[in-house]
Amino acid sequence: MKILIISGGSIDETWGKKWVADYKPDYCIAADSGLVMADKFGLKVDLLLGDYDSVDKKIFDKYNKNTKTITYPCEKDYTDTHLALKKAIEKIKESEAGKTDNTDDEIAIIGATGTRYDHAFTNIFILEETLAAGIRCAIYDKNNKIYLADKSFEIKKDKQFGDYLSFAPMTPEVEISLAGVKYTLDRYTLRQGESICQSNEITEMIAKVEIFTGKLVVFETRD
Repeated sequence: MKILIISGGSIDETWGKKWVADYKPDYCIAADSGLVMADKFGLKVDLLLGDYDSVDKKIFDKYNKNTKTITYPCEKDYTDTHLALKKAIEKIKESEAGKTDNTDDEIAIIGATGTRYDHAFTNIFILEETLAAGIRCAIYDKNNKIYLADKSFEIKKDKQFGDYLSFAPMTPEVEISLAGVKYTLDRYTLRQGESICQSNEITEMIAKVEIFTGKLVVFETRD
């Protein structure tokens, strides 16, 4: 199952419309004002949640009639994006019942970045919930794909989002090796506060990232 969460941050409309059409989600969650962009994209919304303080009433009424809706108070412990992510994880767990192969399950989030750096920063950290659940999840915008990793993985050059790779430690330290890239590393201990892993480039057909300890934030980016 492929679940799309549309949050209320900045989305380049031209990019977003094409990206969503290519992604072809199986299930769509609109988090509060993310409904505005979902409406512009002409998406079928399966779940709508939030306090709706920033959603035009006409748009809300249009979807509320035929969409499962959860209303939260304005003052709450979790952001709308975090609540949407929790619901996405629940939905995937429900769909996994009885399955033997769950490798195609994933969550994509758009509208999770923008002018509010506090929201964008928090949205990266809440991805730990999907990591703990063993579900692939990434934040996308016009220039970035952001995700977490705690196990070794590979990136195919022809599948890369953008031209650059950057890494930052999610935990105080991450021991990593990098191969197939311009700047290689061999069991290097990357510590929070270091910038050595910014703006790398894939030079081979496949980039290999080995993680020995810790958790990593991965940025596939374009200018």
